[in-house]
Amino acid sequence: MPTLGEYSEVAICNMALAEIGRGAQITDINEASQAARACKLRYPYARDACLRAYDWNFAAARAELAANATAPAWEFAKAYDLPADCLLVREVYEGNAEKWVVEGRQILTDMGDPIYIKFTRLITDTARFDPLFVEALAARVASDIAVQLSESVSRAQGLWQVYQAKLAEAKRRDAQEGQPDNMPQGSWVSSRNDGGFQPYRDWDGS
Repeated sequence: MPTLGEYSEVAICNMALAEIGRGAQITDINEASQAARACKLRYPYARDACLRAYDWNFAAARAELAANATAPAWEFAKAYDLPADCLLVREVYEGNAEKWVVEGRQILTDMGDPIYIKFTRLITDTARFDPLFVEALAARVASDIAVQLSESVSRAQGLWQVYQAKLAEAKRRDAQEGQPDNMPQGSWVSSRNDGGFQPYRDWDGS
């Protein structure tokens, strides 16, 4: 296991290959091997899904947003463009909490200009990854490529359970680094209840 700051895409993919039980390791994600091709295809999707799966501290960001010049066609008074690197809106603030939703790459709301948001940022630099995130990501990659490399659906499903366990452990540890917020009514909870981002579909189709 590398020390903090020494992770690389290749190292994470090799951790995934080890989870599958595949003896061969890769030295370059662009090499011509079957394992490298599978990792290159699935790694970015697995990374982004893991980032969206939890409000990771290392991926947290804040922004002040100004209203878009073009208002929504109906229901809401204002639209705010999301930051280019925003993967998931966590919370929206503007004094009094009001309803808001994410549609496409915008937040729609009646809140006044500007609004302030907390969000999960797309992180591609592996040196910034938390060690427990790396563990979860490697298990997620392993689950995603297991069928292609092992031709075993049961192995892929077993690795999905490994991913869920590692994700749960990472959540417990990550949550210790700060005091939980008292969520305002206009928080990400409301957004998900009112039509915000939809959760990723798991193996059981939930």
